[in-house]
Amino acid sequence: MGSHAARSGRFLSVWLPAVVLVPAVLAGVALLWPGPRIGEDVGSRASAALTAAGLAGVRVAVSGRDVALTEVPSGAVDRAREIVAGVAGVRSVEAAPGVPDGLPAPAPPGAAAELAALVAAAPVTFAADSAVLDGAAAETVAGVGRWLVAHPDVRVRLTGHAADTPGPAEVALALSQQRAQAVAEALRANGVDPSRVSARGVGDADPLPTPAASRRVEIGVG
Repeated sequence: MGSHAARSGRFLSVWLPAVVLVPAVLAGVALLWPGPRIGEDVGSRASAALTAAGLAGVRVAVSGRDVALTEVPSGAVDRAREIVAGVAGVRSVEAAPGVPDGLPAPAPPGAAAELAALVAAAPVTFAADSAVLDGAAAETVAGVGRWLVAHPDVRVRLTGHAADTPGPAEVALALSQQRAQAVAEALRANGVDPSRVSARGVGDADPLPTPAASRRVEIGVG
């Protein structure tokens, strides 16, 4: 009987620590194991936030909860950093532009032709003496906005025009500027970073054959 009790005591003394330690070790491993998944989740959320803001071309690298952004469009570095800093799980953000600040990134090959085709289908024109963007023109600008969101390296140049009609040149110039600005505001509302858009009016200096066609905003890569 005493021998049996001694053997039982030795058995418990050997296995009891294992029973206690093994679950603790497994729990520790379980806590450490999701590390890579946490980084993947942070990276996915950061990329999604940038894409939603029109910065789909930014490269995202994650180390733990620290995020590094590269190939950020010129002029959008601070905005990209702020967007990612607001993503849940991000501890710190570093961002670097794809090109030096102040220099425009080159447009991808074929971008000008794609944009021209979008606008040619329904040119952006306005009613007489109006800078209100509506109808087919508004649909065209919305389509251009979606295209720009999908092409974050492209900048656009808006040139507003007025018809060659009697009246002060200053009035025509102001109206053409208002039209260009209306298109710029619509692009911003569709998620395009304002830093990617330049807008100016040229008055009635470049009329087309008809007044209706002349009351326009041209959209080009640049």
